[in-house]
Amino acid sequence: MAGVDAPRPDLGVLVVTYNSRAVIGDCLDAVQRTVLDHTVDVVIADNASTDDSVTVAKSHLRHATIIEMGRNAGFAAANNAAMRATSARHLVLLNGDAFVAPGALDTMIAFLDAHPDAGVVAPGLRNLDGSDQRTARSFPTPAAAIWGRRSPLTRWFPRNRWSQRYLAPAARSDVHPYEVDWVSGACLMVPRSVVDSVGGLDEGFFMHWEDADWCRRINDAGFSVWCVPEAVVVHAEGGSRRGWPVAQVRYFHRGAYRYYAKHHLDGPRRVFRPLAAAALGARAVGIIARDRVLRRTRRRPNLSPVGTGE
Repeated sequence: MAGVDAPRPDLGVLVVTYNSRAVIGDCLDAVQRTVLDHTVDVVIADNASTDDSVTVAKSHLRHATIIEMGRNAGFAAANNAAMRATSARHLVLLNGDAFVAPGALDTMIAFLDAHPDAGVVAPGLRNLDGSDQRTARSFPTPAAAIWGRRSPLTRWFPRNRWSQRYLAPAARSDVHPYEVDWVSGACLMVPRSVVDSVGGLDEGFFMHWEDADWCRRINDAGFSVWCVPEAVVVHAEGGSRRGWPVAQVRYFHRGAYRYYAKHHLDGPRRVFRPLAAAALGARAVGIIARDRVLRRTRRRPNLSPVGTGE
């Protein structure tokens, strides 16, 4: 009937693509299969892909809203543009390489509807082999550079008390919802009312750390952050530190600096910002150098029939 507004969708699914042709079709197919009890508005923000990501997305989900950013604007800016394109009462950030299990998004919506003080809810994020991706964590401190999820010391000594302190929330084995400090932006859901109150992602982050910053701002505003393991999402995580391109290592460390500058080095502690920048810069240079050595080692043929003796 003319003059009657369309009903407001229950959920806006926001997907940022950047050369995501290999995964975006399966991601969108899973969204269509999984949401059983709620109305959905899918918005895709494309960061100037050159591999036909948009064409593939349209072929899998014809009614999706497509925003062509015209440049690689970054994860935060593209998601914010997608948020503005939907009126849905809840918004979920979903990576193009994340695949939701049937009912997962319904479960997350139901949790938010039942807990008005919840500002963020995340699923149990799983690796392809079904293991916990350990992305629900305590707020990062400078020690996370040494004892973080992917640091060498955590990989070599996974049960050390410092890593466990940072990653302890994600180590829970039960299926009951539990409160955490922050969760991965690979998949997290936020009520529209919270976004209206707190604001969207900080576009000063190009990629990495914007999720930790957003959760912290939401928490500071008086809302809680939750993980609901019953809702399962499989995330084919796009790489590890060892496999990251040089640009991504730089973005990660620039994001880390911005996060620590905002939340740890304000006021009188601003004097320590140059030291933090130097330490993070040195860490980035070390990782880039290590990765180059590892790549050369993998390419070098072993011509000795008996090996090296190591």
